[in-house]
Amino acid sequence: MSAGARRAWLVWSIAAAFYAYGFFQRVAPSVIVDDLMTTFALDATLLGTLSAAYFYTYAALQIPVGVLIDRFGPRRLLFVGALLAAAGGTLFALAGGLATALLARGLIGAGVGVAYIATLKLVGAWFPLHRFGLLAGLTLAAGTAGAIGAQLPLALAVGTFGWRPVLLVAGLAALVLAGLVLAIVRDRPPGAASPGAGSPGGATQPATHALGLAGMLARRETWLLVLVTGFTGAPLLAFAGLWGVPYLVHVQGLDRTTAASVTSIMLVSWAIGGPALGALADRLGRRSSLILVIATANCLLWLPFVLAPDLPLLLVVPLAAALGFGGGGMIVAFAVVRSVFGVTAAGRALGIVNSAVLLFGAGMQTAFGAVLDARWDGAVAGGTRFYDAAAYGAGFVLCVAAAAIVVLAGLGLRAAERQHDAVIGG
Repeated sequence: MSAGARRAWLVWSIAAAFYAYGFFQRVAPSVIVDDLMTTFALDATLLGTLSAAYFYTYAALQIPVGVLIDRFGPRRLLFVGALLAAAGGTLFALAGGLATALLARGLIGAGVGVAYIATLKLVGAWFPLHRFGLLAGLTLAAGTAGAIGAQLPLALAVGTFGWRPVLLVAGLAALVLAGLVLAIVRDRPPGAASPGAGSPGGATQPATHALGLAGMLARRETWLLVLVTGFTGAPLLAFAGLWGVPYLVHVQGLDRTTAASVTSIMLVSWAIGGPALGALADRLGRRSSLILVIATANCLLWLPFVLAPDLPLLLVVPLAAALGFGGGGMIVAFAVVRSVFGVTAAGRALGIVNSAVLLFGAGMQTAFGAVLDARWDGAVAGGTRFYDAAAYGAGFVLCVAAAAIVVLAGLGLRAAERQHDAVIGG
């Protein structure tokens, strides 16, 4: 491996590590649900809102962050984002009330919200185009590794030291990442021209690259990709990111540590599915067909949780693994974004599409909690609400509906792809 290639992988690894950190913070509430409900006196809807505060600020900043990354470069945004994440993580660990905790979660979301787009922007600058799908998948794998760290390892640490000390250390860890970004990360390889200044990446599709934000929002493909990424990720963020552990504890009768191990299986599969499906997308000429196949499979895989929410654990585990792998299909949509909008406008385009993942995920977490509260039968265990299998089954209807929407959006993308091919062929 050449020195340039080694430097490219080092730059990517630091940016991907910050993305992994963001994923850790994203799903950390899932293993401290009872702690948070007791500490802040929350019902399921308020707990979903607290967890989702991260997603709302993250999603709200995606488009402006994309514009800022295109203008100022990913390195500066990664550094500032790491500082914000450190402040938010520390504040959350010390929060004395719900208002402070909400503010802290919002700061964390704002800080780590730069990570994915900045990492993909660096991939576009440091790696050849034909590697983009693979690197996007590896980035998702790095993120899910962070999420896995927020399952069983976090559950064990919280059981030993308590949730506040553990999350305080996690908050301060972002300062280390800020230092690494400042010391090592650079926006592009030494001597490389800016993509907007006539580099090969900026010259391949000048008409597409000339699109401004308004032009992107006016394109049908943009909104179809928003639906694909948003509703592919939302069920996983609702389950693995918050409600999976309580479901496994309440319905399957597992303890918190074992339940976190099961959700970790889903996240491991997500980590595998991202690069595997990303690499497959790089080889296929028709990525929309792959999106359609994955979405159909996800829809069918969520159905058993609706029809029999108390199904045996021996079935829950492989279903969770398969759904995690299918969740990696969102990488195929990101690869479509990169091929449609090119490297120069990649920050803005990815910002639009990536915002859907977090915004829809936030909405799904809150909506799932609202469904649980609506179906609550009044049972209480350990001072917190206890939800039965029927309540969770009603919540899983949202996951099936999300997958069905992706199927419809996939059909729209395939039609748009065929129309584009017909225009070129004519």
